[in-house]
Amino acid sequence: MTSTAPAPSASPRGQAADVVFADVDKRIGDKVLLAGIDLTVPHGQRVALIGPSGSGKTTLLRLCAGLLWPSRGSVTVLGQTTGELRGRELCRLRSKIGFLHQQDNLVPALRVAHNVLMGKLGEWSVPRALWSLVAPQQLDAAHAALQDVELGDRLWAMPGELSGGEQQRVAIARLLVQQPRLLLADEPVSALDIRLGREVVRLLLDLAARQCTTIVSLHSLELLAEGFDRVLALRAGELVFDGPPAQLSRELLQDVYGTEYRTLHLEDLNL
Repeated sequence: MTSTAPAPSASPRGQAADVVFADVDKRIGDKVLLAGIDLTVPHGQRVALIGPSGSGKTTLLRLCAGLLWPSRGSVTVLGQTTGELRGRELCRLRSKIGFLHQQDNLVPALRVAHNVLMGKLGEWSVPRALWSLVAPQQLDAAHAALQDVELGDRLWAMPGELSGGEQQRVAIARLLVQQPRLLLADEPVSALDIRLGREVVRLLLDLAARQCTTIVSLHSLELLAEGFDRVLALRAGELVFDGPPAQLSRELLQDVYGTEYRTLHLEDLNL
């Protein structure tokens, strides 16, 4: 297949892009994780990131989060070039970014209330954060966020008392409290069944509707129909598709996923 990745999308007139990759490579030793990535994500866009295992999806998200730096090129997030930031400036940028992982999103020893209020750590002082472990601060905000994800009655539960889907919803409640400008999610529903996966993705896109730019790495491509504006497909560290979900085809997905195509049952997708 000929690469179908177009030039980076333009941002709306007068509005800065929230994420810009300019000719980005990422290498670890001799291993190339990403190569020649040019990408612009306008503010408020809802982006799905797809590709087989090892294609570079997690690396791209970690570059967006300022957890990795490019080996070549530049990554600009929320108007700041991540490779130029250190110390307090880097922490300040990360406080504006929400990152939802596949698992291990909650601290098992802390109650749901404390886990949700961790979304405030980026704006609280250290003494206030420590005091909140004894006497939770802004408890009304935590309770309101849990009500938004239909878990208002689990404020004082322990994470171990919750199902996998409930734990992910608590993590989303933490994001609601944080109010990030950029939301990143790395295969957040791969451990859930498709029904719970749809529920979690819908909650994430509801959060995106609150003027939050969103990039979600997906394992289950059935979830592309939940309201994403744009799909990015990676293969072997290269961007090979950039466009709306409606432009995806079986032939393109077969080329992107290779031997994983049949094991993921992609031929059953309604394209």
